[in-house]
Amino acid sequence: MNDALQRVRAWMEEQQMLPIGGLPIGGKIVVGLSGGADSIAMTDLLVRLFGKEPILCAHVNHGIRGEEADGDEQFVKEWCRERGLALEILQADVPAEAQKTGEGLEACGRRIRYAFFEKLAAKEGDRIATAHTMSDQGETLLLHLLQGTGLRGLCGIPPVRGKIIRPVLCLTREEIESYCREQGLCWRTDSTNACRAYTRNRLRLDVMPVFRELNPNIEQTLHRTAVSLAKEESFLEEQAQMLFQKAQKEGALLLQPLCEAPDALAIRALELYFKNAGCQRPEWVHLQTVLRAVRNGGGRVNIPSGFEVSVWRDRLEIAPVDREPGGWKCPVLGEKTRMGDGRTLFLEDFPIEEMKKRIKFHNLLFPNLMDYDTITSSQKKMVIRTRQPGDRFAPAGRGVTKSLKKLFSEARIPPSRREKLAVLELDGEILWVEGFGISQRVRLRPETRHVLLLQIEEAIQADDTPYKILTEGEPSGFSGKA
Repeated sequence: MNDALQRVRAWMEEQQMLPIGGLPIGGKIVVGLSGGADSIAMTDLLVRLFGKEPILCAHVNHGIRGEEADGDEQFVKEWCRERGLALEILQADVPAEAQKTGEGLEACGRRIRYAFFEKLAAKEGDRIATAHTMSDQGETLLLHLLQGTGLRGLCGIPPVRGKIIRPVLCLTREEIESYCREQGLCWRTDSTNACRAYTRNRLRLDVMPVFRELNPNIEQTLHRTAVSLAKEESFLEEQAQMLFQKAQKEGALLLQPLCEAPDALAIRALELYFKNAGCQRPEWVHLQTVLRAVRNGGGRVNIPSGFEVSVWRDRLEIAPVDREPGGWKCPVLGEKTRMGDGRTLFLEDFPIEEMKKRIKFHNLLFPNLMDYDTITSSQKKMVIRTRQPGDRFAPAGRGVTKSLKKLFSEARIPPSRREKLAVLELDGEILWVEGFGISQRVRLRPETRHVLLLQIEEAIQADDTPYKILTEGEPSGFSGKA
């Protein structure tokens, strides 16, 4: 058996590129076939390993190189026809699409190309084979070093990523061309490969020859480095996933597990959290800033992708900036009211003497008890709702009236939580705010005869409340939970 064929077979088995037991019946390998030596050799090798039936060649004419690209398309058509291989072709106007989206030509072409491949490999057992080589791997590592990178970037091109497999990543470009000559395979050469305006081309044409003089096996050396580092990266990712699961709580991350972890794991856990929140991967400098806030126990960091990270009390939380508030408003109907967020508001009134029998108390400041006599004369209905622009509140016992925005800011409540806190209003006046307690006007007085007890089912727990009005003297048997 040809040496290249043996190495590709062993490489694919080592990297588990196909489903356990091989391709399912009807499964296929979608082969990215550009017409270049790399993709021609890969296609021929895969046909020798698996036969023609599961192979579906896919060619994309990006509409960039004019007649040359059309020539590549015609070459691929003829090459597949001669060998009886199935072929799908996509003709795209990448320059027009890039202008529309603001992407670079290379990024836009890659997005369109892989979307086409994914569409063709729709079944779970299907795979997409791309012809990245060991030479591409070495250039990628050097390119990442030039741009600045961490361990993940030094892992280079992954052998397997989802459905995507790289069967010839174990062969250099020289070995690929040698294989094509041995098998009598013709190929097309992209004229832009010689253009030094592209950084990767300059690395290949000018830099790699110098490295090769110093180390004739530089490509193999860089490949081994990438494979070794990928194993270490995989271990760190597993540990970070465990840390992420441990730190998660109610959509936030607890600070203690993050503070106890080394930086390498803490940053990876933060990345997982940001990804789950829909935030694109932040730059290194922003991750470092967030980590400093975690270590310091407080702070806010704006992420350029439109998110704000808040570190407050015992947790970290991320939320979109200037998002549309998901507000709600419900009339209070009797003793039991279903709120707009699915929770239930309970109101119960009874004589003060009965309250004294239920609980022991030494002062008249309770977060969830109101003087019922001060509100029964109103002809208006109570409303339970989320905050609104311009809301102002006078917390009992503080002698001040402030906007809710300022109160929330002083209490270091992150934006994502502000829209969730409930507000009880009567005739345009706020009587109670979740986590902050009752207003000055409805606090209990020596002359109070009837009280109104407010409770919310599944409310924010006391240890999660960002600000507590009462820190001592709370009635026993009543937790003060909002």
